[in-house]
Amino acid sequence: MAGNSPRVEEPLFVSHHVAHYTENDLERERLNWQNRYCTKAICDGQLIYIPNVSLDSGDEILDSATGTGIWLLDVAHQANPNISLTNIDISQRLFPTQYPQNVTFAVHSVTNLLESWSNRFKVANQRLLSAALTHDQWGMAPQEATTSSGPMKHFMDALAAVFINKGLVLDLVESLDQRLKDAGFINIQKRSIALPRLDSQDLDSEFKGLKRLVTATVPVLKPALLATGMFESEDEVDALSKEIDQEWNTPSRFLWSWAVIYAQKPDI
Repeated sequence: MAGNSPRVEEPLFVSHHVAHYTENDLERERLNWQNRYCTKAICDGQLIYIPNVSLDSGDEILDSATGTGIWLLDVAHQANPNISLTNIDISQRLFPTQYPQNVTFAVHSVTNLLESWSNRFKVANQRLLSAALTHDQWGMAPQEATTSSGPMKHFMDALAAVFINKGLVLDLVESLDQRLKDAGFINIQKRSIALPRLDSQDLDSEFKGLKRLVTATVPVLKPALLATGMFESEDEVDALSKEIDQEWNTPSRFLWSWAVIYAQKPDI
């Protein structure tokens, strides 16, 4: 494929009956929806956000910390089949069992990649690793959020405590571009966006999408939230999740700031 970057088309996600799903199935479904939501809401529906990128036969793309591999699988459905697509993650538990021939999955740590991969990939993608790497591993961090008070404020305070407990960083948006520069990257571009987008033509859909992102995240973080000492029991975390759901039944003043940052290696 050359020219325009791939885009995700509607529908973003089709819910399935989950009565007989395993824990991995549920997490796979959540991550797939989350990834496609971020593509639509943050990246304007573009799978590859870099403008004017040209992908030709023989090129290779890497998805770092791929999870379910959904991002590159979506790319595979639209890109030139002669492009090689590589997915890596520290665990294979969420890898799919079936995928196109030009897609590969491998277990690798994002902090210890193969030396033979240097300058190999035309595009490298990495999303939502702010909750996975520590100061020593990369010194990068998550989105910052603004809200007034209530259940969402309680959740965001607890989320900050989770990051502190795990030795993570609380400020990715303002530091990642400088760290890329320090690492030798050029043509660094950053776009910040606050969700929900208040100028959207479908503001109700914007609120519903962000609400689902938040409410689906709380149960996943339950052990980490309990470890902060801000909750006395699992029931208290469950109650917070319900309160957040109720709070989002009316338009919220909550805004969550996200960023897309891309850069170029000088020898490419």
